[in-house]
Amino acid sequence: MEEIRYPYIIFKIENSSYCVNSRFISSIIQLPHYDKVPAAPANVTGMFKHRNQVIQMLDLRTTFGFKSMAEECDEFIAMIEARKQDHITWVQELERTILNGETFQLARDPHQCALGRWYDNFITTNNSVNFHLQKIEEPHKRLHQAADEAERCKKDCANCEQNECLKEILGKVKEECAPAIIGLLDETKEIFRSNIYREMVLLLDGKKWGIVVDEIAGVEELDIIERRERDPMMNQNSYIQNVLESSKRDDLIFELNVESLYKKLDEFEKLI
Repeated sequence: MEEIRYPYIIFKIENSSYCVNSRFISSIIQLPHYDKVPAAPANVTGMFKHRNQVIQMLDLRTTFGFKSMAEECDEFIAMIEARKQDHITWVQELERTILNGETFQLARDPHQCALGRWYDNFITTNNSVNFHLQKIEEPHKRLHQAADEAERCKKDCANCEQNECLKEILGKVKEECAPAIIGLLDETKEIFRSNIYREMVLLLDGKKWGIVVDEIAGVEELDIIERRERDPMMNQNSYIQNVLESSKRDDLIFELNVESLYKKLDEFEKLI
């Protein structure tokens, strides 16, 4: 009898690809609301009710020694709050230099401020996130251009027009550009929380456990290119057993060692 070949579920952890054979997985769900488990190991993140069963969760990020997704989300939100404050300070400094007749010294190029550098280097395939971020570009550019406009006004406008010109420039910055950027940055926190920092849970078949991963990358048949059971590097991380490849992807894919995973989960159950 020909052996049944099950496809693999490919998932991401910290931008690397991993997989687990689909015969070990009963279903895949988005991370639901869950309750913390008192005195549990750090990588046992919580439990939730699913189809009349209480499911405990093992976070593969922290299991593999990476920051948790919650920590990354908190750091991202702190970064966005810092960029908001940067631009509040920027507007205040523009107003101060206009009122005092001084030269504005902060970034005039929208690509040179911290927000611009992050924006220019951030890459994602998530369409909702990309669409939202594109809305920031225009008001952000106009905000920074206002500093150049103010400097040109000081040089080119006649004294009788200069005050009105500078007042108009500052008014647009304070009433239009800055509020638009601040509002969009606040929305960015929520959009990233719901689209980028929204983990998935693979429910283990026949177990009251789920494994938490960053995202599901696909379901495919894969080929083993190297068995790593005897490799000393693999022995340090018994959660990984083989290296596989896909005809649709260029990166290597590490296979989760389900047998070792089950042993770890049995140990955790004795502790909890």
